[in-house]
Amino acid sequence: MAKTTLIAIGSYVNKFESYPADLVEFCAANNVRLKNIDSHQGQALALMAQPEVRGQQHLTPIETDLFFKQIGLKSRDPIQGFNKSSGLKQVKGRGIYCLEYPFVCDLTDIHKRIGCKIGGDRNEKIEAVKQYWRDILTEVPNDDWQVGHLDPTIADASEVNLAFQPPIQGKYRDRFKWDPMFQRMWPTGKELVSKMDEYYTKEEQELLRDHLSKSTLSTFEKGGAKFASENEVTGKE
Repeated sequence: MAKTTLIAIGSYVNKFESYPADLVEFCAANNVRLKNIDSHQGQALALMAQPEVRGQQHLTPIETDLFFKQIGLKSRDPIQGFNKSSGLKQVKGRGIYCLEYPFVCDLTDIHKRIGCKIGGDRNEKIEAVKQYWRDILTEVPNDDWQVGHLDPTIADASEVNLAFQPPIQGKYRDRFKWDPMFQRMWPTGKELVSKMDEYYTKEEQELLRDHLSKSTLSTFEKGGAKFASENEVTGKE
């Protein structure tokens, strides 16, 4: 995450009348459609695109609320103006809002909504999903549930790693990890490696590779180097 500082939001008490010229030029060159400047999202983007703010200063939910109040725009959910996709990438960080600079396009969320429609009867499709979960989970007799491991990859038989599980869990054997309420599941390492192309796009795989190379693997390599240097000194093998 790029290092940013908290914005002095009290300095911004007037609505913006236009976007910075270089932002307008960038968006025009990259087919990014800017929101109406008078809208909540337009004002939020104009603030984040200011030369002294972009890539340097971030807002938290508190500042988003203060900003709209200061410029006289009522909003029940001020965060929406800042975290809705604008076609521009933001600095990564939990609960902060800041445009990357130099500007970077991010049209994924916009493109995936173009022509977004599901054919057929809406209620029938929803009921089919509900019935599936009734059949395999919510209406399965209690006597059919068995004790199972939430994480099948570790040798932990304590209650921390155990839960009563419906028969459907057995179908997955040791391929997935679960949370206690069966709201989420994650593939185990072996499952992930064997089906990487099925679970993740090329872009996601590159993200995983970059993360591992910067964190887990680099830490392991540093530890290995330290271990080797200590052995050289002590003469241990």
